[in-house]
Amino acid sequence: MSDDKKHATTGERPKHPAELTPGAEEVVSGVWKITLPIPFPLRTVNIYALVGRDGWALVDAAMGTPEARAVLAEGLERAGLRLQELRALVLSHHHPDHIGLSAELQEQSGATVYMHPIDAAIMQAMWHGGHGEQGGHSAQQRSFTQANQFFRPHGMPPLEPVVSSQLPPEVVNFVIRVPTREAITCVEDGEEITLVGERYRVIWTPGHSDGHIVLFRERDGLLLAADHVLPRITPNIGLYSEYNRANPLGDYIQSLEKVRHLPASLVLPGHGEPFRNLARRVRELIRHHAQRELEILSLLGRRPQHAYQLAEQVFGQRLKSDEARRMAVAEILSHLEHLRLAGYVRQERTDDGLILYAAV
Repeated sequence: MSDDKKHATTGERPKHPAELTPGAEEVVSGVWKITLPIPFPLRTVNIYALVGRDGWALVDAAMGTPEARAVLAEGLERAGLRLQELRALVLSHHHPDHIGLSAELQEQSGATVYMHPIDAAIMQAMWHGGHGEQGGHSAQQRSFTQANQFFRPHGMPPLEPVVSSQLPPEVVNFVIRVPTREAITCVEDGEEITLVGERYRVIWTPGHSDGHIVLFRERDGLLLAADHVLPRITPNIGLYSEYNRANPLGDYIQSLEKVRHLPASLVLPGHGEPFRNLARRVRELIRHHAQRELEILSLLGRRPQHAYQLAEQVFGQRLKSDEARRMAVAEILSHLEHLRLAGYVRQERTDDGLILYAAV
């Protein structure tokens, strides 16, 4: 399920403790993995410091909780890095656990911020409310109101926001604060950027988010994969509103095929341990989604159903919170729409406005 948020309904469970112990380690020469705590089921997120001769760059920015701030400070000290020497910050996608400290880091260092334009726009709408001032609290409330309206015809009861509406705005904005539109340099698919003396190819990989990107270093095959390819769990691929791209699962499978044959020597994921054999992991992820679609088609063979009914049958006891239910329904919808666009299911509408899916 999505974001960290994110992966908890996929049926693949990380080993206990969930993912990694917070801290910093050098995974290859000049590349540090800093694992920070997050207040989501996965418990941790990886950010990566790329060290050069004239400074360093950072891929992703975690969240600004007191615990994460403390671990980040310890990790930077261990790696011998100073914020004043941060030259660039790459944000792989707009989910909170990857952007929360981005404004603070940029302001303290003057670093250039790189991001795909789709997720840069989503991030601004979510955390700046479409204006020039930080407005994450009210913007997120609006976002969840829209999400509830989107999910209602799919059978889901109204849910509460992930970040509680009871939290004061100053608390939310302390944990998640993002750069202004003017501070972001947008990068497109196939573009090459130089980060502290090294060349990286930007690869647009929509699916987990519409504007998700990964970085590939041709020199030695290093792939900074963020949440596109994870080692032990499947990223949440969900349809969350009418503003999403129409076929996120189709996007995701195409994006997996896009990276499948990269000569990657090592994959650095946003959650979990670095791993090798990218092609094998891509095959496993594609097979997982094919099996999920067969399961859904089997359920629809009995009778037409809405997405919430299917989510309850597929995920069962794992739906223990509003966030788990929201992610599960979004994930089921991404499979249903993928199947519908391929001609395997059709939509039906009931007199009371519910959207049902039926096998063709």
